[in-house]
Amino acid sequence: MVDFTEEETQALPAVMRALAPEMERIGWDRPLAQLTQNDMHRLIVTTVEAFRAEMAEIASQSAIPF
Repeated sequence: MVDFTEEETQALPAVMRALAPEMERIGWDRPLAQLTQNDMHRLIVTTVEAFRAEMAEIASQSAIPF
C-alpha cells in the first residue's frame, strides 16, 4: 500500500461520501467477486471522480509554493 500525502488523506472522506450511495445500491454485504462489470465500473469512476474533485478543491485553497 502506498503512503498518502496529507492532502490525499484529507480527500478520502469525500470519496467515502461519494461511494456510499453506490454501495447502498449494490448492497454492502455483496462480495466484490459477485459484482457485475457495470457495478465495478461505476465504483471506480465514482472513486476517481470524487478524488479528483476533492483534490482540486484542496489545491484551490492552498497557496502557490513559488
